Amino acid sequence: MTQTLASSGSAYVNADASPLQWTIGNEHISKTLTWQEDAGLVLTALEHRASGHTWRPHLTASDLAGGEFVLHWNDAPLSARQATALHGVHAEADAASVALRIDLVVAQALEINLFYRLHADAAVIEQWLEITPRRTGVLSRVAPATISADVLHAPALHWARGLQGHGAHMPATGPYPAFQMRHEPLGEVTLASGLRSTWHEIAWFALDYNMANARNVANEGLFIGLLYSGRWSAHAQALASGVALDVFTEGYATPLAADEHWTSPAAFLGVYQGDLDDAAHVQHTYMRSAVVPATPEDFPWVQYNTWFAHLVDIDETILRREAELAARLGAEVFVIDAGWWAPSRRTSDNFTTGLGVWQPSPEKFPSGIPAFGDYVRSLGMRFGIWVEPERVDLRQPATWRLDWLVRHHDAIVSPPWPPDTVSGWLCFGHPDVQAWALAWISQLVAEVNADWLKWDSNWWGVCTCAHHGHSATDGEFHQVQGVHNVLTELRHRFPNLIIENCAGGGTRTDFAMLANTHITWLHDASTPSRRVRYHLAGATYLFPPELCNTWVVDAEDESLMDRATPRADIDAIARSRMFGAFGISARLGEWTESAFAAVQNAIVQYKQLRPLLKHGRFYHLLPQAELACPDLALNGQWEAYAVVDPTAHRAVIWVFRASDGEPTRRLSLRGLQADRSYMLTDADAAQRVSASGAGLMEEGFIVDLSGRTSALLHLHTAELGNL
Repeated sequence: MTQTLASSGSAYVNADASPLQWTIGNEHISKTLTWQEDAGLVLTALEHRASGHTWRPHLTASDLAGGEFVLHWNDAPLSARQATALHGVHAEADAASVALRIDLVVAQALEINLFYRLHADAAVIEQWLEITPRRTGVLSRVAPATISADVLHAPALHWARGLQGHGAHMPATGPYPAFQMRHEPLGEVTLASGLRSTWHEIAWFALDYNMANARNVANEGLFIGLLYSGRWSAHAQALASGVALDVFTEGYATPLAADEHWTSPAAFLGVYQGDLDDAAHVQHTYMRSAVVPATPEDFPWVQYNTWFAHLVDIDETILRREAELAARLGAEVFVIDAGWWAPSRRTSDNFTTGLGVWQPSPEKFPSGIPAFGDYVRSLGMRFGIWVEPERVDLRQPATWRLDWLVRHHDAIVSPPWPPDTVSGWLCFGHPDVQAWALAWISQLVAEVNADWLKWDSNWWGVCTCAHHGHSATDGEFHQVQGVHNVLTELRHRFPNLIIENCAGGGTRTDFAMLANTHITWLHDASTPSRRVRYHLAGATYLFPPELCNTWVVDAEDESLMDRATPRADIDAIARSRMFGAFGISARLGEWTESAFAAVQNAIVQYKQLRPLLKHGRFYHLLPQAELACPDLALNGQWEAYAVVDPTAHRAVIWVFRASDGEPTRRLSLRGLQADRSYMLTDADAAQRVSASGAGLMEEGFIVDLSGRTSALLHLHTAELGNL
């Protein structure tokens, strides 16, 4: 007999006595687990409720295969199949989700509480562990969730690459790699984060295969991801009659005493039917409902940021002029980037001088930062400020202590960049460092009345100091946990503060950071526009578009200061940032009137479509373009992206053509209702096309970009009228 243990909306936790099993599910997904005295805890079924497809576990003689998790205790791998006792089962619910906890004893050595959480509207289940050893040992390499599924015919593995290095790094030859979507027939693949959580790859992977049913052939797929800001590794393998995929947290070996508690990062598992855009829709729904902090309805705000315009050569006179122009342009928040403190120099991009002092520069801001913030607000904008809390200038006296510095085998971790500075890395695993950072950041936010805080992190080091609140072998784990502790408390103290994750140009754009921040900087390489679009094309499979921060930046080959730059090219420059979070970092007083007017108009359009971007379904209408290094040539390729509102009444489409591409292209839309009539309008040419949803999806429509390199198209149903 089935008993409901907890419920919230469509989400539930059920229990059955014979066999002893539990199901956590909703209208989209369900997962059933069974306790077997001789085999521990095993997955019985993972069901995609919408399609009716069920994955069964792929069990082998291995004690690990088919286990719900894998960890290493004293270097020996253990899984849920080695559970020797079941101590209890608990379920609970809140207004939006249900949770299931299964208490196990594994290998007579560890007491493990295995947690599952499911939100009512998401086809994604979260999973994590609380571990308590019965005797002293060392814990390492934990995979909070694993997939071991039955036969998948010709499975394919998909993932998005990370930055592939630091900041604006780019290989001298070959295909451009940052945020590149990879698609490979699954054989055996091993992937890793590299130095930081998104340095080389991003911890999100999808597996799908063609499934024939009575009506058609469709892709059936599942994906797994990891909410962790440290290093990780993953292994995917096609087996004789199934597949296996695991993602391990790395970079630590944690000594645990008997009865000491340790909580793992969470992993998440989702299901989808269709292609990667369908996987992205499931992922976006999960992130919007269960991961990312809530934001105002008019978010993401149009930003002006000082960095690419002025680097550290700033003062209140320069920035007052920029603020006046930014307000005219339509910016909604004005952010002072690096260089606002004393004794920051006014040379090059050396923003390291004075880090850790965190006192406003009286030379650059004689009226004070609070007064400048008030001036920004008087112009109708919000005010933001940049910090890099994890690094300090070793040459400047400040309130931090030398004993707080990260040391790796007794050597201070001192980043070599910028080359004319001497800096050190702070150990955020140290409780005193967390308290120090929380105190000065809170004071800064309060004093300047900040609406926006940009948190940067331009290096990385692993601490081996055993007196910092961690052991000599788990400094990285505690470093990232310490950063999250500070961010969590900042959000508690300042519930209306927007926190932007930057992290050295995007090298920590992971799901755990996005659980504590509201927006993420994608990549320091912000030109040319085709590279920005490439980053967005890959990133928007994993992250909802409103989280992906990009800026209009002046460049030699895309100058907004040159009267010879055609209006059509300026439109393309602005539109390349419109299907993410829109920002500007440029010397606005040096723009041509035509450029200023074009970007001003683009911002008006962006604000109109922003609610659609924030709540709609994102579609990649063409495959991600291929960019060839070093010149990033498009070689005639077209790009097209669309966002369709959940009711399918409205959509916006961005289309881009390489200057050497064909002048016309047929495109097909997705996500519409077949029996509805739609009107398609070109924002530039005032051309209108009327067609049915079925026609737009099946036959498509012709886009004419003769003399243009981009188009912004609006779609609405006939009953909505003109928009």
